[in-house]
Amino acid sequence: MARGSIFTLLRGRGPRRFVSVVATVLVVYYVFLVAFPPSQVADVEYSKISLDIEQVNVPSIPQLAPIKVLPATVPAEVTKPIEPIRAGNDFNSSIGSFIKKLPSLAEEMQAVDVGRSSRVVASGNVTLKDCPSIELNTGLVGHTGQGSLLIEDLSEADIVSAHPDILPGGSWAPTDCVATSKVAIIIPYRDRFSHLVRLLDFLYPILQRQLLDFRFIVTEQYGDNLFNKGRIMNAAFKLAEKLGVDCVIFHDVDMFPQDDRTPYDCPSTPRHVGAFVSNLGYQLWYAELVGGVLAMNMEDYRAVNGYSNMYWAWGGEDDDMGKRIMSQNMTIERPDREFARFSMLKHGKRKRIASKMIYSLLGSAGTRWLTDGLNVENMWKIVKLEQKPLYYHLLVDVGTPPDDWHE
Repeated sequence: MARGSIFTLLRGRGPRRFVSVVATVLVVYYVFLVAFPPSQVADVEYSKISLDIEQVNVPSIPQLAPIKVLPATVPAEVTKPIEPIRAGNDFNSSIGSFIKKLPSLAEEMQAVDVGRSSRVVASGNVTLKDCPSIELNTGLVGHTGQGSLLIEDLSEADIVSAHPDILPGGSWAPTDCVATSKVAIIIPYRDRFSHLVRLLDFLYPILQRQLLDFRFIVTEQYGDNLFNKGRIMNAAFKLAEKLGVDCVIFHDVDMFPQDDRTPYDCPSTPRHVGAFVSNLGYQLWYAELVGGVLAMNMEDYRAVNGYSNMYWAWGGEDDDMGKRIMSQNMTIERPDREFARFSMLKHGKRKRIASKMIYSLLGSAGTRWLTDGLNVENMWKIVKLEQKPLYYHLLVDVGTPPDDWHE
């Protein structure tokens, strides 16, 4: 045995020397594991794009009991239109003056009264049937390739060239059947252009394969004050009303479906489309979770009085919406986790500020909805409404946050 081997060191040195050597070996082994960790990628199919997707592997947790299925009962106060409430800011929230400047938008609004159950084509007077539901649609392909999410230098011109059949406003409708859902995809936006163009490029073909009548609204906050996601989404809903859609889908700009069977059609009850996300380990962590991608028909959105106007910066408004929905005994529908999974693109972490304010507001969400939401006037004003080739662009001034939100 060579001089200096472990056996030489141990020979005749007693138990204290033995313990010291064993401890040294364990430290070396730990350093080796840190330097060369075993693979922890749970899903081999998406491992090639994990560098750009925020993914967390978590141990399995008990699933929530199914949310009790109850009919959507609307309180008596909202069976008639909710009375408008005037706020302090002198904002003009009307969209009408902007719509008059967009002839194609006016034409789309005039087409609202066309029946969706049948359509008569001028050439040949042929009556078209309804398009198949997503469940019966044989044109869907299942898992969607995620490689395009790695492309960071796409331009709007690239997307226009790649999708020549997309009409102004990011709109499209099938021509050989009648879409059973007329959808507005609403994307709250601030400083994420790379994510935005990738999302549009990614969603267009999925929505086309699902045979939906769709258009996109990108709602952006004007200025550099603290973000107020609720106000810009309420403003976008008002535009969606003018477009005569059946439902709205609020879609975060960094959420990408992994399967084209993920339903983007209009639901009969609020649907948390983006329930199972990579950065949350594809787990549903609590019952009122509705963030990421949320679909609501127009009646349900009005019934809960839209989003709260009171949350500033990042966090709180989505959980507030979940509490509003549950307070009205509406079912929160969630698609099958086997295919309704989402990849979340990585982005800089945002610091949640004024946590005490957020928790205080969440505590009153179930009762505050009647006086805080869509019916509150002068919470925002339209700075610009533009019909662009890929989407309707809404620029919204939401005012100034109260001093309490600055920490």
